[in-house]
Amino acid sequence: MNAHEKVHALIAEDDYLVSEMIWGILRELGYEVAGIAVTGSQAVEMTASLRPNIVIMDIQMPDLDGIAAAQQIQECCPTPVIILTAHETPGLVEQAGQSGVHGYLLKPLDSREMERAITIALARFEDMMALRRVNAQLQIVNEELDAFAHTVAHDLQSPLGLITGFSEVLQYNSVQFTEEKRQEILSTITRTAYKMSRIVDELLLLSGVRQMAVKPVPLDMFQVVNEARQRLANEIDNAQANMTAPATWPMAMGYASWVEEVWVNYLSNGLKYGGRPSSLALGFTAQADGMIRFWLRDNGPGLSPTEQENLFLPFTKLSQAHTKGHGLGLSIVRRIVERLGGAVGVESEVGAGSTFWFTLPGVSNEII
Repeated sequence: MNAHEKVHALIAEDDYLVSEMIWGILRELGYEVAGIAVTGSQAVEMTASLRPNIVIMDIQMPDLDGIAAAQQIQECCPTPVIILTAHETPGLVEQAGQSGVHGYLLKPLDSREMERAITIALARFEDMMALRRVNAQLQIVNEELDAFAHTVAHDLQSPLGLITGFSEVLQYNSVQFTEEKRQEILSTITRTAYKMSRIVDELLLLSGVRQMAVKPVPLDMFQVVNEARQRLANEIDNAQANMTAPATWPMAMGYASWVEEVWVNYLSNGLKYGGRPSSLALGFTAQADGMIRFWLRDNGPGLSPTEQENLFLPFTKLSQAHTKGHGLGLSIVRRIVERLGGAVGVESEVGAGSTFWFTLPGVSNEII
């Protein structure tokens, strides 16, 4: 099989004879032609719809010149672009590079130079995309480092100060307190220590989600949800929560301990921010794309559009003043679900409660 058979090129040229010549050269070299655009705007539209491997575009194009069209292509659907020009100038080369052009060819065209330009443009584009992927990973790592630093500096420091302060009070002034007061202080120290332990566990989980290599397997979602409910049994009792859930669940691909953490976070938020008494409904919806949407609906006061936009970012807290949290939970949910090939979201109206959801790839229509 010819090495170029899988490379599809889009020709963007308003001169019919020139476009026919380019087509002939590409065919001679073994490339496939995805289509021909005759304006700059059409080149952008056809690149987005046809998704060619490379665009060969004249710099002089109706309604949108080749440089501007190349810039729009990089913004909407990154694709390597080669510009055709009759004159090479330093200013043109600099402008083309700034617009995301990966190569240029001087007219009249030569098949050997065409093949060389395409090879170089494809290689440059792959290098650029690889650099973008590295930068994206670095951004994620930096966000996690910020999360660690923020949590250590604020959310761990505060309870640690409380533990230290109460411990010193007991150490130097315990004789001044009644036994009941001493037990109250010890209880506060214990609760605070458990809170710190939970924060550390979430930090470790956040780190593990990025670093661990897991293989998704079919989940017994009934068991996963049940484990999450057992972990929150005391909170459910204290909130006098009325909770409903399906008797059967669809099979979905995931990693049980991670998905259990997703349900724990959603349930915990529902108990904290829902109505009093809490009414929580758990359920699922099969989607046409083969994904399954799992959801939890609460009877709380609902969320504003701004709160919804920021909810799954690190350290975003709901606005209700009667609760406190360290803001890692929903950020962890997002990382977990995205690692498993799904998405997260919330649907809410102020005064009408909220529905938190996440998706996972379905296995089949079989019910377990």
